Parts: sequence; C-alpha cells; structure tokens
Amino acid sequence: MIGGSLVRASSARRLATRALVILGAVFVGGQLMRSVPREQTLIFPVGSVFPNATRFAASWKQPGDEEPRGGVSLTFDHAPPLQIRQHAKVPNGDYIVTIDILQAPRATAAAAASATERPETTGALRKNAETSAETSSSGEGLQTNIERRVSLAGGEALIALAVVPREPSVSE
Repeated sequence: MIGGSLVRASSARRLATRALVILGAVFVGGQLMRSVPREQTLIFPVGSVFPNATRFAASWKQPGDEEPRGGVSLTFDHAPPLQIRQHAKVPNGDYIVTIDILQAPRATAAAAASATERPETTGALRKNAETSAETSSSGEGLQTNIERRVSLAGGEALIALAVVPREPSVSE
C-alpha cells in the first residue's frame, strides 16, 4: 500500500516536472523568436512628396540603441522616383526612422521635374506613433529632417513623409 502511493506521487512529480520544462521551453523559444531578424521593406514616398529632392538619406534604430541598425543614402541627378523601397533584415518591433531630404532650389527643381517621369508602386500603410519634422534653407536648397516612430511587423511599411505645417505663434 505504501509502495503504491509512492509510485503515484513519484509519477505525479515527474509529470509536473515535464510540464514545467515544456512550458519553460515554449516561453524561452517565444522570446528568442521575437529577436530573430525578419525581412522588412521600408517604403519612402520621396518623389510624390518631394518632387525636387536631390538627396535622400534614412536610417533606423530601435529606441535606446546608440547606433542605427541600417540605412540608405541616395543622390538624384534627375527627379527622384515616386517611392524608394529599402529592404532591411531587422527584428519586429518599434523603430525610430530618421530621414534627411535635400531639395534643389526652386529654379532647378522645375527643370528636373519635367525632365523625367517616375514609375509608381504601391505598399501597405503602417500607423506612425510619433512624428517630428524640421526644415531649413541653405544656399544649396531646402533641407528637411523628419523623424518617425514606426512599428515593423514583417512585410512592408510605408513611412509617411508629409510635413505637417506648424501653427505660427502669435506674439503680442
């Protein structure tokens, strides 16, 4: 009789231990899968928003990272393409995308826009959680700096470039 209850208690402990090991393995496996790099496509509608852009640069990093995880820099002799599709292999999650666009001065922008036609492509839209933009003028043209916070979940993400004008401050 004592031997039978010891066997039952021993098998119950073994079953509980196995269940605990399996649950731990599933949890650890899930954590590891989240950090595995996945193919992501970032779509920047440069030509449709900045038709006179002469230079485009973008980089992306996760919040808290010191260095970007990737980036792209392009120079255009003619009008830029409507969309730039950049492939990146990074884990899913939130990223801060920093974009710098240099536009030609107005006189050369009209000539560049009429010089070439741009093909159009499509992509899925991802909601931007935070946005900020800064524009400055120089002798070479207009410099626009944009920062977007996006969530990447595999597939394609359209990075909005439209700059929302700020309300002018009223001073007394």
